[in-house]
Order: sequence, then structure tokens, then C-alpha cells
Amino acid sequence: MKKTILIFGISSFVGSNLAQFLKDDFRIVGTYNKTPVFIPGVTCFPCDVLKKEYVSNLVAIIKPDITIYAVGLSSLTDCSNFNNLANALNTTGAINCCKASERLNSKFVYLSSSYVLGGEDVVYKEGDTPFPSTVFGNSLSATEFYVQRSCLNYFILRCATIYGRSYNPKHNNWFEYLQASLAKNEQINVDETVMTGFLDIYIVARIIKTALEANVTNRLFHVSSKDWMNRYDFARAYAKIFKKDEQLIQRVSNVFPVDQNLKRNNHIPDRFYFKTDTTNLEEFLNTKMPKIEDSLELTYKRFHIKS
Repeated sequence: MKKTILIFGISSFVGSNLAQFLKDDFRIVGTYNKTPVFIPGVTCFPCDVLKKEYVSNLVAIIKPDITIYAVGLSSLTDCSNFNNLANALNTTGAINCCKASERLNSKFVYLSSSYVLGGEDVVYKEGDTPFPSTVFGNSLSATEFYVQRSCLNYFILRCATIYGRSYNPKHNNWFEYLQASLAKNEQINVDETVMTGFLDIYIVARIIKTALEANVTNRLFHVSSKDWMNRYDFARAYAKIFKKDEQLIQRVSNVFPVDQNLKRNNHIPDRFYFKTDTTNLEEFLNTKMPKIEDSLELTYKRFHIKS
């Protein structure tokens, strides 16, 4: 019998893609807030993750073997502008779902981000203490801390930038905006101030599937490409592999949305680096993380785009 996975936030970019990838090997049940999505073979329910009792009752009814939290406000700028909403969705909602899954001994899978780290020009390891420089990073760091201290059956994936297409037609993500602009031969301005890894969402989904099959428990892993780029260089790499006009991509330096508390007390650098070491993940799961161009090659093949 297939194990049941409950995905909170199945209408999100990450949640919808995980459901699509995992549905052949698991029974998938998902929740959405306001925007339902239709994924064949997947059952979906409305749910507000901020309603603690409703979340608890839903988990008790479904009795999932695994619970994945894919809700959240992931835009750095939106998190900075809507601090309370960021903390509600990225922290309070996650804790509600974690508590409910813990009561049923459901493994809790939390997808965090390398933005919980400080942004210095070093290669971070899992044991390094997070010193987030953004509201987004702070909200995820708080959830990481809670899960590690309070949950007895979990694993956390601290991910680099994840890209791909969403199943939600109402909210295009940055990668879809890049694709659409280049497909229409429109100029696009792309930021160069942040260095990070980039991974196709299906690579992350494969890692989750492997970790579940290996029954990984109570571990935090860094998940990233083996190399790092800023968005400008990533966009150029995308254009090269997808055979689009690289000249349409213009380099810009956007203001990084640093947490106001950090602004008052520290010197703010011009560049931020979120480079993470994936050695532990690779050794534990006997896998090899790709370089960014390898990830983009996989994306190209996955989308079946012809030149």
C-alpha cells in the first residue's frame, strides 16, 4: 500500500510540482488556501494553515505518513514589506502543521532556504549558526529552530534557489517571467547582487523522494547546485541553453531588502553570498549534486523544447 503524503500549500510552485513528481509513488493529498489546482490523481482540500484547530482536525482525518509544508511567502521584497504576513505563513503556519503532524507521528518535511544564512562570502556548512539578513530568512530560521527542538520525526532541506514552472496560473514566478520575456524577445533587467545556487524543482523533488525512501530522520541538509551564480549569470546561462537572445538580458543592481534591524546596527555590503556545502547530503544519500548548467540542461529536456 502506498504511503500518504499531505502537502500543505499544493497550489504553490513548490507544492504543485512535488505533488506531480511524487504522485506515482505515494498517495498525495494537498491543501490550498484560495487558489485550487487540478492535478490528476491528487485530492485537494481548502485549508487556512493559521487556523490551528482546523489544521489539527484535517491531519487527524487524513492520517498522513508524511507531511510536507510548502506554504509561505518567499519573495524577499514582499516579506520585507509585509513582515507580519511573512511571520504568519513562514513561521506560525508551519508550526501549526508541525504540531499536528507530530501528534500523528507523521514525518514532517520542512523546505527552508539558504537565505537563513548571513550572506557572507564563505561556503556555509549545516553546523554554521544562521544569522539571517532578511525578514524572509528570519522567519524560516525561527521555524527551523522550532522543528529541530520540538519534533521527533522530521527532516529539513535548506535549499538554494529553486526554479521551474508553476501549476498556479494566477501567480507567475521569476523563472516564468524570464521565460516569457525571452520568448517574446523582450528586454529583461536582471539583478547581479546575490550569489546563490540554482536547482530545477524536479531535482529537489527527487532528493525528497530519496530521503523518504531512506527514512531520513531528524537531519538538516543543504541542497544546492555545486556552483553558484547571480541571477544575471543564471539568465544568460538559461538563454544559451534554451537558445534565446542573451543580449535581451540587462545587468542591474537592485537594493537587497535587508532587515531593518540589521540596517540600524551594521554596515550593509554591496553583495550577498548564499553558498552552501552539499557534502553531507551527497554522502548520506549517495547522490551527486549537479552544476547549474547541468540543472538547466535537465530543465531543457524536461520541457521538451525544440530549437
